[in-house]
Amino acid sequence: MKLKLKQAEDRQRTIKNKFTFKGFSLFSGEDVKMVCEPAPEDSGIVFCYKDVCIPAVAEYVKLMDVHTTALTKDGVDILTIEHLMASIWGLGVDNLKITLSDNVVPAQDGSAEAFTKAILKAGIIEQNKFREIIEVMEPFTVLQPEFENRYAKFEHSNKLIIEGTAPFPAPINEHTVRFEESPESFAKDISFARTFLRSPIDLKDLSKWNGIRSVFKALPEDPKKSPIITFTENEFLTPLKSEDEPARHKMLDLIGDLALIGYRIQSKLVINEPGHKFTHLIANEIRNALNI
Repeated sequence: MKLKLKQAEDRQRTIKNKFTFKGFSLFSGEDVKMVCEPAPEDSGIVFCYKDVCIPAVAEYVKLMDVHTTALTKDGVDILTIEHLMASIWGLGVDNLKITLSDNVVPAQDGSAEAFTKAILKAGIIEQNKFREIIEVMEPFTVLQPEFENRYAKFEHSNKLIIEGTAPFPAPINEHTVRFEESPESFAKDISFARTFLRSPIDLKDLSKWNGIRSVFKALPEDPKKSPIITFTENEFLTPLKSEDEPARHKMLDLIGDLALIGYRIQSKLVINEPGHKFTHLIANEIRNALNI
């Protein structure tokens, strides 16, 4: 893996105005308040809860049994950061301080759309220092050995271009989503995509759904009223915003987890079967290769 950090032509960015965002914890259903503030150059993205602040980089990732990304430090966990991280990174923000009233990023509909709108409303400003970015000097591939068909192939590029294929059985089916890094593309093409169940439920036997609700207490009794995408073996219970919305959500998660590298990467990335643990592996391998 031959990589190098270099100075970019564009400058670091933060938000112009402090803002407060309110939502709920997927785990408890309780209200959560989040305050986002401008941060100095080179501070990166930092999450704070109580007296502990955690940099949003891969070495602080906590392994979770559920499909989400969490940070941990000094006995404090901060949960479900990936959708907010996708908005921050997708909109080109480099430095931000995030203070939470609970140890979880507030949710609304399982997408990044509300975060994206809030950040855009707050405004984004350039700072004085130039960014450092990662340049891919030679092609390389990252594998997750326990999954035969899971791979991520990186090649040199002058910007980040991702082609992600998410193969799922019907009714989700297999879709490939292409993303060329720009705030406009993220806001329009990616941010709206909601999270989804990974397997079907049976409306005649809701024991599986109730098991999911025992972990994510914010979910309603009726899966048809769920803020996240639900489906049976034959049909979606939640109308999709686009035919490939689940694949677009996988791209959203991927962007949020790649942000844990801590630096933007210039590469064409072709990835099959993206997932949180795989992207955490990728982020750690890249950071280790750069000794950061």
